[in-house]
Amino acid sequence: MAPSTVTDIETCEAFTDVSTILQNAGAALHEGRMSQKEYDGWMRLATRVLDRVPTRGEGAVSDAVAALKAEYPPIPAGAQGATSIGNPGPNTAPSPADACEAAGYQIFAEGFTGG
Repeated sequence: MAPSTVTDIETCEAFTDVSTILQNAGAALHEGRMSQKEYDGWMRLATRVLDRVPTRGEGAVSDAVAALKAEYPPIPAGAQGATSIGNPGPNTAPSPADACEAAGYQIFAEGFTGG
């Protein structure tokens, strides 16, 4: 298999989409602007977006994202499965935010709800 051409920065940039979904849906639920059912749908979407985050297959960034992918597998579109991706419990998995910061990229979430 040929080595991946994906860089850690590209992985971190793609992971920002997951962070954005989690931040906006979490804020909307907490502020009462979103029902639990809608929030659960956003969390299922977040698992699919996470699953599509590319990695180079080695190194701290790839390892951190792979650990999250294993912990929060994608829930297929149309399925009604539950996930705790938006409310993770304590774990020993490496943090993508920490790994990305060490690689020179600051994870962020683009806030756009609640105006």
